[in-house]
Amino acid sequence: MRERLGVPAVLVAAIVLAVSMFGLAGTAAADSMTVLPSFSDPRGAMPNRAGHVIKRARYGPFNVPANGQVHNAVKFNAEAPCSNCWITDMVPRLVYESDPNNANGATANLINNAMMHHFVLINTTKTDTVCPGGLQGQFGERFFAAGNERSQMHLPSPYGYNPGSATSFWLIYHLVNKAAVAKNLSVEIVYQYRTAGGEDARPLWLDIDGCGDSEYSAPLGYSDTHSDWTSTVNGRIIGMAGHLHDVDVTNANPCPDHCPAQGHGVALSAEVLGGNSNDYFGPVPPNNSPPADLTGATVCRSEGYYGTPWAVAGGNEWRGHLDTMSSCGINSDLLPTAQAEAYPDDGEYGFEGYPLKTGQTLRLHSEYQNNTGQVQTDVMGIMITYLASLGPGYPRPKSASPVQVSLVPAYNQCTSPNRTHGPPLAHSSCNPPVASSGQLTIGTPDANGVGANSVGSARLTVVPGNPATAADEADVKYRLNITDVRRKSDLSDYTGQLQLKTSLRVLDRYNGPSEVGVGQDTEFAVTVPCAATGSTSIGSTCQINTTADAVLPGVVKENRRAIWMTGQVQVFDGGADGVVSTTPNTLFAKQGVFVP
Repeated sequence: MRERLGVPAVLVAAIVLAVSMFGLAGTAAADSMTVLPSFSDPRGAMPNRAGHVIKRARYGPFNVPANGQVHNAVKFNAEAPCSNCWITDMVPRLVYESDPNNANGATANLINNAMMHHFVLINTTKTDTVCPGGLQGQFGERFFAAGNERSQMHLPSPYGYNPGSATSFWLIYHLVNKAAVAKNLSVEIVYQYRTAGGEDARPLWLDIDGCGDSEYSAPLGYSDTHSDWTSTVNGRIIGMAGHLHDVDVTNANPCPDHCPAQGHGVALSAEVLGGNSNDYFGPVPPNNSPPADLTGATVCRSEGYYGTPWAVAGGNEWRGHLDTMSSCGINSDLLPTAQAEAYPDDGEYGFEGYPLKTGQTLRLHSEYQNNTGQVQTDVMGIMITYLASLGPGYPRPKSASPVQVSLVPAYNQCTSPNRTHGPPLAHSSCNPPVASSGQLTIGTPDANGVGANSVGSARLTVVPGNPATAADEADVKYRLNITDVRRKSDLSDYTGQLQLKTSLRVLDRYNGPSEVGVGQDTEFAVTVPCAATGSTSIGSTCQINTTADAVLPGVVKENRRAIWMTGQVQVFDGGADGVVSTTPNTLFAKQGVFVP
């Protein structure tokens, strides 16, 4: 019978378990999914992304009884905005729908006695990375959640959450009604997504309750509760955000307006055990000192904010209660108007994100200050992390150093031939040859009556780094030497500058969170000084012995397995003034050989 209905026995068992744990949705829901031409983010953060689609989903309405709540009910068919796409942004809200006392789409919050305690989205077509067999994780991949602070998700381009083939999600929700009349409420999420050219971001659900139901008890006074997870994946963290509770909203004697004296949810910190203690991402200075036993790397400190100026200016919807959790991530795509408390400058990662390796332990710290006089039995401490996977390797040599080339005078290409070269290279040629440089030459008896004394070469040599040290010692030495450099006008010593140039096509592991990439061709230039020799028989010597990092600090990265594909080495003169930073300058020499 079950096979004929297309419902596997294991899924039936899972659904029964879910209903027993969480409960069914309270009312029949009439979800809506609406395409929006644009969206004005209340936190001023959501990027305007070209070629993306914006949709507003409203899941519900759910009937919440007067002075009551719907606790961890499950909606099994919350419509997905898209399939096989990349969801780049999610902005949650709680709204009224089909409510007799409020307009459709009106914000529901503590200002009108409604509260979005929390909700979780689960993709049943994918496996949860952290807790594949956990109480919630057994049902699928937990990829987004929010509480009444209504934290958002914004991932750096081109990353997004890929729902795969899913057409709907499970929605676990906990809604609270503090009014004397019932309310009809919907969970609203504004999605932004792309349908092509995206890269997958993997969600990691870090929870103080481990693989349980996400609820735990906060004792009286200050507490710092821990939970550890040993990573089973490699990648780079590109976003993190925490979820805490107020302690004076749902207790036995709740405060309609926040009561600071009763305490609050303080912060969540994600620590890499044994990591660099100098690594810290989060508000600076922290609103509260981090736990004393946090001695590793703080990948993210997500602090709770109460009664922020942003919330007060927006109508004081939260009535001084928890309205913002700070986040960490690659925030380069965010609008400059993004709320400062939600997106602190010191919570921003570099363009690569933060590395996480298999076997490393992430410790979650959940801090509460509970002065209510009673143990808080249903608080939460959750951090949702988004991880970018590393790109695959690429073929590379064991060694490729040094590169050494000889330099010869540069001549213009033959474009109006008037001669023919002898066989076997019997092609058209030009007479007389025209030197490319209008300023410089070298001695040659049958050309200018001066002895042939010029020798030129350029050499690039790799300097390996030392993996045993924390410093980045890797570099590339640049050495150039050309002798007998003279001014063309009077054959005097040239004492201006030359410029060595070569094109570079760099393939390495320094291209954002996925690391691997090949760059577009770029030019690398080194300025070379020239000095007179004082000799009547030989002109100036132009030479430099430097490194790539000295010319452009940080251009060579240790342990990034870089292949530098170099173009032709060219040397330019300094123009009439001898200064390479001014133009015009002309080509003087290029790599080649001289056959006597």
